[in-house]
Order: sequence, then C-alpha cells, then structure tokens
Amino acid sequence: MIPGIASRRWRILAPAFLASAAMVLSACTSSGGSATAQSDPNRPLLVWTDATRQPGFEQFKKAHPNVKMKIETYDTSALLTKIQLFNRTGKGHPDVVFSPLPTHAASLSSKLFDFAEPLDSLVPASVQRGFGSANDTCKIDGKLVCLKNDLAQSVLWYNKPLMKQWGYEIPTTWEEYAALGRRVARDHPGTIIGSAGSQFVYYDFLYSSGCPLQTVTRPGAVHINTKDPKCTRVTKLLDPMIKSGVVSRHGPFDPEMSKLSKEGKILMMPGASWYGDFVFKPAASFATPKGKIAAAPYPKWQGESKSYSGATGGGIYVVSKRSANKKGAVAVAQWMATSTKYQANAPTYPAYGPAAKAWGAKHAGDTFYAADPFPVLQKQAGLINPAEKPTVYEVDAAITSTLVAKVRAGGKLADGMTDLQTQLSQLAQSTGYTVN
Repeated sequence: MIPGIASRRWRILAPAFLASAAMVLSACTSSGGSATAQSDPNRPLLVWTDATRQPGFEQFKKAHPNVKMKIETYDTSALLTKIQLFNRTGKGHPDVVFSPLPTHAASLSSKLFDFAEPLDSLVPASVQRGFGSANDTCKIDGKLVCLKNDLAQSVLWYNKPLMKQWGYEIPTTWEEYAALGRRVARDHPGTIIGSAGSQFVYYDFLYSSGCPLQTVTRPGAVHINTKDPKCTRVTKLLDPMIKSGVVSRHGPFDPEMSKLSKEGKILMMPGASWYGDFVFKPAASFATPKGKIAAAPYPKWQGESKSYSGATGGGIYVVSKRSANKKGAVAVAQWMATSTKYQANAPTYPAYGPAAKAWGAKHAGDTFYAADPFPVLQKQAGLINPAEKPTVYEVDAAITSTLVAKVRAGGKLADGMTDLQTQLSQLAQSTGYTVN
C-alpha cells in the first residue's frame, strides 16, 4: 500500500535534527513574518495528519514535551469542505495540516479558502535552501505556502539481469526507448517496457514532457493546450507501442500487471521513485525477486539538454493563517519536513536535501535492489519538470475519463486528447482560472 493513501489510493505518497523546539522557535522568531503579532507559545496546537505521518508527529511530541499538541488523523477528501465550514463558523481550524495531495497547496492558498500562511519569512533562508528546487511546487503566486515532505520523481525502473541477458542497453532518450520497444515486441512478445492504463500516464509521460495541462502563466491564469508538440510527441511515442503490446493497456495496480511481473515479463517501467518499494517489492503487488530491479535516469527528448521527470505525488505541510501559535506551528511543520532523525526512516524519498542523504544511506544496503537506486533518485529529484504547477483543479479524473478510457477500451491516447482539452478547460474555468 502506498504511503499517504487517503481519498486517492495511489498517492503517497533543518541542517540535521534540531535538538529542541526552542531552537526551531528561535529561528522562526528571528526571521520575523506576518505571524509574530498573534503567536502565543502557550496555545496548544492541533495537527491533522494521515496515518503514515502520525508516528512522525508523535516523535516530535515525545522529543518536545513542553509543546502542547493534539494529533488527529483525518479524511483528506474532506479537507477543503471542512476548511470552508471552519471559515464560516470562525473556529475549528487545525494549526498544521499534512496533505498527500500537492494540489492542496493551490487550493488552501486561494482566496476561496484563505488558509495557508506564507512561510517565506517564517522558515529560515538556510533551511529553504536545503530543499533545492523541491519546494518549487509550494510556491504559489510567488509565496512559499507549504513545505514539501517527500518527492515522487520519475525514474526508469528496469530488470537489470534480464537487460544483460538479452543484450539491451539502457535508453537515454525517448527515441531510444521507442527503438527498444520495437525490438522487445519483435524478439520477446508479451514482455512490456511501460504502462499507459492509468492516470500515471500523465505524470510519467505528459508531465515529464512539459505538456501544458497545469501550466500556470500568472496568478489566476493557466495555459492548457493538448495540441502542443510537447503533448503530441508523447502520443506519437506511446500509441505504436500500446498497439504492439510492449506498453501495457493496464495500470500498475491491476492484477494483470502483477501476473506479468510474476511471469518475468516486465523488462522496464517508467514510474515514480516509490515504485521500487511499493510496486515492485510487495508480495501483494509485483512480488519481484531480490537482485533484479534497478533504477536508471529518465530519458530525455531529442534536442533537449535535461532529462526531466514528472512527479506522481509528494505530500505537503501547511500552516494555518488562523493559528494562535504560528511560530509553534511552523516549528512542527519544519521539523517534520527536515528532521534527519525522522526522515531517514521515512517510507518515501524526502524532499529536504540533507534528510534525503540520510534516507539514502539508511537504504543503501537493501538487498532487494540489483544496484543502489539512491544516486539516480537524487539526480532526478532536481529534475522535476518546472513547467507544471499545482492548480486548484486536479487533472486525474479528466485524464482517466479521456486518455485512459480510450487506451483501456483498445484505442489510442491521441483519440482522447481533444476531449481532455475540453474537460480541463471547463474544469479550470469552473475553479476561477482564465484559460489561455
């Protein structure tokens, strides 16, 4: 089961450990910010979290007994509805929220919800630098409105001994990937090198390509164009391979994919950084034997210099504007996102650079992998395509009802692009965006 699962079942999804809450609070105090006038350190904090992150908050609470904090698990599908209710009644707001949905950054900072406290001046600049580009999706309209917990950068997962046995080279471009697909379809029919039968086709292919489906051009405006070359090159790449069967019409959590894995017929699969531990490894999923799976850098498109990833998930910490103890709330969110002691044992790749290194060192000896995947995960962590940003509207349902529906019914991705344009444009407009 993927960490961070809530309403969406697929998501997961400081310079080292700060010795005391006082140190974090001191850092926040020295940085100033809009919250200082209404931050009472004696006011108790209410934290909302999923079950996966709850032990981390409990760890913070145990290490900082002077911090008054109540921890509650909640239904992330009801978050926005509850915040609207609390806004009407003027009470009930949590001080800190963990959400597994990156799009909540845009929603909670919008005028409609007016919940997220800007953190630019509340989190020390040195800590912000430690995230590198990981917090870019937390920057809405030029303000840092959340801290990223984990990343879900795409990498190229592959069966290392099978690649060697069959004499194949790891593709470094998508054109080489297509050529490999033609060889596999001819020489090893029934073996696959990818999947297009789920909403992940957006994150693994369209997002990484820079296809403008969530391209924010200015506050309140988005660019959506499924006819853009960065979209059509994806359908031209995948549709022939879907037709030949070397890219599956199923999604990674379908029983058909588990069957293929157990038959040794998954040679390669583009997918998120959490695929290794939560798709390939579990007995209830692909049940891949030890010593077979490795990670390679994502392919790049011909003529481009960077091998961009997509991002399938990545949770966030948000602090409430209405918190009566904002400095305390920021201290908790900052610790959860940056504590090496906590994040080294986290289930998924930490967004904070120093914590990610500790996580990598902790997992380096995992004998499940044919080679340590951390160097590749670390490289791709800095290459999540910046073209797409979180928006108030979510794309998954539209992707599923258009592109995925066509593929699973035996058709082509290209056949669903016009309907996708219509659905996303209407969806964006219904949530207040100007579409251009």
